[in-house]
Amino acid sequence: SVDDADKLKAKLAMLGLEANVQTAAIPDKGVWYRVRLGPYKNAEELSRARAFLKQNGVESTPMRAQ
Repeated sequence: SVDDADKLKAKLAMLGLEANVQTAAIPDKGVWYRVRLGPYKNAEELSRARAFLKQNGVESTPMRAQ
């Protein structure tokens, strides 16, 4: 939900990370709200960010920038 996305964005802000919420219309699933970080310059930077998120109880899924 949009409320869950906003709560996650606020949690990330408390960790010092700037995030954006994007709305995505998924066929047969409705509207989803994605909380996105990045872009990252390289795979190492992405790995560090994912490790930091995991340490703080946040699951992440890498996506290529569009």
